[in-house]
Amino acid sequence: MIQFRNVHVTYRHGNQESLTEFNLEVKQGEFVLLTGKSGCGKTTVTRLINSLIPNFFDVELRGEVFVGGLDIKTASMREISRRVGSVFQDPRSQFFTLHVKSELAFPSENYGIERFVMQAQIKKTVQNLNLNALLTRSVFTLSSGEKQKVAVASVYALGPTIYVLDEPSANLDSNGTSQLHDILKTLKAGGHTVVVAEHRLCYLKDLVDRVVFLEDGQGKGEYSGRDFFTKPDRWFQDRGLRYFDETALLMPVNTPHRKTEAKTPFLQAVDVSFSYQRGKPILNNISLSAYRGEIIGIMGKNGIGKSTLLRVLMGLEQQSKGEILIAGKPAGKAARIRNSFYVMQDVDYQLFAPSVWEELLLGCKASPSLAAQAEQYLQFFQLEGYKDTHPASLSGGQKQRLAIALACMRNTQLLFLDEPTSGLDGENMAKVSRIIRKLAQEGRCIFVISHDYEFAVNTFDKILWLEEDCKLSSLTFSENIRQESGRKEVFSHSGN
Repeated sequence: MIQFRNVHVTYRHGNQESLTEFNLEVKQGEFVLLTGKSGCGKTTVTRLINSLIPNFFDVELRGEVFVGGLDIKTASMREISRRVGSVFQDPRSQFFTLHVKSELAFPSENYGIERFVMQAQIKKTVQNLNLNALLTRSVFTLSSGEKQKVAVASVYALGPTIYVLDEPSANLDSNGTSQLHDILKTLKAGGHTVVVAEHRLCYLKDLVDRVVFLEDGQGKGEYSGRDFFTKPDRWFQDRGLRYFDETALLMPVNTPHRKTEAKTPFLQAVDVSFSYQRGKPILNNISLSAYRGEIIGIMGKNGIGKSTLLRVLMGLEQQSKGEILIAGKPAGKAARIRNSFYVMQDVDYQLFAPSVWEELLLGCKASPSLAAQAEQYLQFFQLEGYKDTHPASLSGGQKQRLAIALACMRNTQLLFLDEPTSGLDGENMAKVSRIIRKLAQEGRCIFVISHDYEFAVNTFDKILWLEEDCKLSSLTFSENIRQESGRKEVFSHSGN
């Protein structure tokens, strides 16, 4: 069904090959997982399968790639896309309409499929993927998990035989990941060929037939799903992979509790409320206190308002009610912005310079010590080989690490990070955890949004859980996991 023969790929302006002498064969109906450290070549493999390479990305391509019997060098994207359904890390990037029902129809309409055939396919899609509850919804009201579900459904309705997914769980909470798992299980049961490039591995363990481990653009090992997921923890750690099984948290967890000696909170929110114009409240009488040297996790379901809370705290949004103080003094939007640095969930929105090096120094007063500091962070985040590379040419994980390096370079007292481990492998997740703890030890006050339980256990001092009633609950790490709403939790309530 899919064949790679001695494939070499080098992106334009890239300083090294993304794939080198890569070979792979995927049989019809097989479920294959591509994994490896960030930048290992996983995404490039997916782009070859759906023919974004060579039809969209500017690369030098050598070797042969056949998909569904078609040579990607000569076949049109139209031909390939009838055989291959693509689902990206951010489903918003592939939505074209405003409502779920029209989104399901869009790909079929684009191909001029007859109306009665299209309607039959959509009906089958809704039934097979259990979409009745979403059919009349606006795509803007969907959670991240629901958006990912609709993204899969829109290509499912077109009837491809191959599905290729790139980091589909990166921005999902536990409920969204469970929904994604069920969709993939349906695809597998239907005999479809599925290729998933992924860092978060555990949710796939009952689905995968074969695992391909990539390193530096080469296939370094192939394993059956059974053999791969029964390897010891140390094996995954040695390869920088993330295999975090939540059931392991049934054992007591040693978590880093660092007590602050400060008596006065550095940042306080007192009875803060917020809603967008004529919209329902997002935050309702929120109060919190944060100290220098403290790392506070903001957690909760997708779409519950976590990013909005950060934007209000840092001054990008103005609260409709309540007061925010810095060092005990009322702080308006300008004062909060001046004291803050923000690492966004989609880091493409905050990378502007023509090279990685210039990005690190952008807006900073040049000095030998600053340049030395930039070199240290490049080395720490394994970006030293990309110093002259345009940030847009980096992999998703490399962009994420660059954005966190920017936060390290800006000496702000408040640091806000939104899903900083999205798209990161195990090794780099641990690095981000270490660098955030180091910044906290330097006296910064740090807020982090995350759905990443492994990262949370190793990083946060305390958790603030945003509830559906627009209020915050304070949480602490627990030695026991309780079962709640079908998900395993590593936290317990300690009061409001």
